Amino acid sequence: PPRSTLFPYTTLFRSFKLWTMQQSQVLAANPDAAVKFATMLLTNPSGPLVDPNSVIDAFLAKNAVPQITTVLLEALKANRADQGPLQTRVLEINLKAAPQVADAILANEMFTHYDRKRIAELCEKAGLTQRALEHYTDAGDIKRVLTKGGAPGAAAPDAEFLSTYFGTLSVDDTLEILKDMLRSNMRGNLQTVRSEEHTSELQSQIG
Repeated sequence: PPRSTLFPYTTLFRSFKLWTMQQSQVLAANPDAAVKFATMLLTNPSGPLVDPNSVIDAFLAKNAVPQITTVLLEALKANRADQGPLQTRVLEINLKAAPQVADAILANEMFTHYDRKRIAELCEKAGLTQRALEHYTDAGDIKRVLTKGGAPGAAAPDAEFLSTYFGTLSVDDTLEILKDMLRSNMRGNLQTVRSEEHTSELQSQIG
């Protein structure tokens, strides 16, 4: 075959071989160089030169969460639909190891193709109550988060967020959730319920 045809395959082989042979040494000796090298491999214009998951695994084996996050944010900045699994993975990694970083990624709306159900569950476990509520769609999940408070030490959603949030739900779901909030913690949730009573739809129905 023409040399021009062979070149991409030669580049792929050499890059993969170099990465697999030297990834541990580079990560241990020079994390910054590893970030640059991994970013180069994953942002190749013709497509990643190595399996992105193998790169992720190599960084995680060295507990290099900030570094692999940097690599993936650069590699995934196009926010393509086919990158959904990798978007999910970078969020998973940070929700487990650095929840505030995941919170910032979600706040900046950098990704839109990740597994929202999976990320909702991890947000709840990480104590990111508002993020969990933003991602859940099932009334049962929403009720659980609001009545049980999510993970130990999780911050309660602020009143302004809840006011806006309840406005996105149906009246029936809102009523059911507010009543369950009172049943589970009358003292703690009474103010929240009272703040929702002013809406015209709820005034005539809430008990």
